[in-house]
Amino acid sequence: MKKKTSTAMSSTLRCLKLLELLAEEPFEWSFTDLAAKLEVPKASAHRLCTTLIEANLIVQEPVTRRYMLSSHALWVGSGYLRHSPIYRAAFFPMQDLARQVPGTVQLGVLDQDYVLFIHSVGYSGAPHAFADVGLRRPLNATASGKIFLAGMSQEDVERIMAKSTEKYTNSTITSLAKMKQEITQVRKMQYARNVEELLPGYWVLAAGVGGQESSPAAAISLTLPLGEFSPESEITISALVKDAARKASLQLGHSGAFRRVGNWP
Repeated sequence: MKKKTSTAMSSTLRCLKLLELLAEEPFEWSFTDLAAKLEVPKASAHRLCTTLIEANLIVQEPVTRRYMLSSHALWVGSGYLRHSPIYRAAFFPMQDLARQVPGTVQLGVLDQDYVLFIHSVGYSGAPHAFADVGLRRPLNATASGKIFLAGMSQEDVERIMAKSTEKYTNSTITSLAKMKQEITQVRKMQYARNVEELLPGYWVLAAGVGGQESSPAAAISLTLPLGEFSPESEITISALVKDAARKASLQLGHSGAFRRVGNWP
């Protein structure tokens, strides 16, 4: 009986892993590639796909025979937003910020050592750096990620930086010592800066939406073309970003201010 429970759990976890694979590029997978990626026999992969098709969570394209997520999967996933107090608290402050500055405004939450963007808004003149809902980005290469790192213990920062080795641009921070300096600045300024560390030609400012104690519940970020970057513009725009985060924090009943955490000096 115990073995059957274990087998059922294993199959369930593989189904969930298959859904995660289809949520990332290239978004469409062949039956053979899914079996290889999941490291299961083709017969097992076929059963997983059949189960998810019957659950209406994936579909098979008739011509290419590739599998992809269904629209029903969106309904299931969007239940997170429909129930999210963070999304509701940040919605109008983000709208106001986007009207004041011609950029794109994103709302990100922490998801398994990544920034997960759950809302994005921009108006005419906004740069082509729109963060799709559901997009995940590394903590060390994003302004929002630095906000979350600033709320973590030193052990967690060290763990994350140990695996953050990819250089997206020449400016991407992969050094633990450099990131510790950045975190010190974030806590001092109450906002984070990203200048061409993930995408060439863009700079980003982010501020934390208050959570429990020192850990932010979310981060509101603003992406602008690099041509609009200057010390003067940073002072003005960072104040607007922090104000948007403060308004969202107040809606959640928090101040959004960072405090000393863990064994940081």
